[in-house]
Amino acid sequence: KVFDSLVPICRIAVLIGPVVLLLLGLSYLLFSPKEANYYLGYRCYFGMGSEYAWRFTQRLAGFLFTGTGLVLTIVVFAISVSFPYMPLQDMVWKAASCLLVELIASILVILTVNLSAAFHFDRKGKHRRKRR
Repeated sequence: KVFDSLVPICRIAVLIGPVVLLLLGLSYLLFSPKEANYYLGYRCYFGMGSEYAWRFTQRLAGFLFTGTGLVLTIVVFAISVSFPYMPLQDMVWKAASCLLVELIASILVILTVNLSAAFHFDRKGKHRRKRR
């Protein structure tokens, strides 16, 4: 009985992360405030300097989080469908590897947004000019 309940627990555990990424991305795209604030939206140091930098950061974070969440949701769901047919140890290892991939993808998305904002804007939110 204990092992029968392990399949839905593993399935839920691996699907929570991608769904949260998807919902966060959609909220950044659809419901982000128009002005920079410290309560709502994707906040990073270089994205809060001006309204243009804020909108750029929200849009970029929305697209990246939504895209990553959508791809991970589809892939992890396809993997989790096969959980009941796997041996217990293989299922747990597969779930752990899915969680690790989700963690790495989330860190890469966060780094991409932050580094992109730092590359495009200075601390006051002005565009960095290319040196010639």
